[in-house]
Amino acid sequence: MHALFGDETNSISSQSKTVFHLAEQCLPFVMQPGISYSHLFTATSCPDSISPSLGQSINQNYNQSFSHTHSIDIVQGCTGGVSAMIHASQLAEINKSHVLVVASDAAKKATSVSSEVYHVFKNGVFGCNISYTEENTGLIYSKSCQYKDLFEVVTIRLGHDADAVILENISEMLSDPRKHLGLRLNNRLALKLMQKAERFYLEFIAESVHPDILILHQVNVMIINHLQTVFEKYPVEFINIAEESGNCGCATTGIALNSIKKRVSGKKVMICSFGTGGVIIAGLWQF
Repeated sequence: MHALFGDETNSISSQSKTVFHLAEQCLPFVMQPGISYSHLFTATSCPDSISPSLGQSINQNYNQSFSHTHSIDIVQGCTGGVSAMIHASQLAEINKSHVLVVASDAAKKATSVSSEVYHVFKNGVFGCNISYTEENTGLIYSKSCQYKDLFEVVTIRLGHDADAVILENISEMLSDPRKHLGLRLNNRLALKLMQKAERFYLEFIAESVHPDILILHQVNVMIINHLQTVFEKYPVEFINIAEESGNCGCATTGIALNSIKKRVSGKKVMICSFGTGGVIIAGLWQF
């Protein structure tokens, strides 16, 4: 696995096709020579374009490796990175194959500089290989829940209906187009969603087993510090790198996993993300 974020991406964060170029910085570290990949999962919150997609852009530029690989793009907000890892683990098991996962997000670039949460976000990328093995490792359990009336916790208006938003705010489109079209976080709904985290965790471990390590989406420093105090009562190592990593969208949980990769061997690691759509999703892996 490999990850880049923040200052390590500054040289490419102002370019066009930022999400693809972030992925391109990561791919040489995770692609294994001679490996045939059955599937390529790409996740992002803020694609450079709807079409060609991130997966198609990777395939175009690395066609020799991926020309016969099933490419699956996930545009699901912050939960997309965990979702990609869960589906990749399942498909690797079913097909007894190798699957490549790339979660790449230009979250900071997608946020207006006038936004109160602009400083929270960074650009980042995470990549990993997920392979079938007969050893006692891999995905143990996964769970997803979408909470009603919290689905607009994060919004990105740049889609086919963007013309109406542009016409309503035409005077600001030249000076600050991302103010209305870019990534926006509703703090009130975010706090409501965070309040669901402990119950989700308790339901998860009741249905599976207790993890050794817990990685939650590093939403921002204030929220992750609060959640760390909430989870102090449970016998689990809580990972908090929010101050260092910032919120890199769907790449965030992978970046947190990468920060502890040298000490996860033999551990059960629960990776949990929440956000766009009012969704909480988690997977538990035996490393």
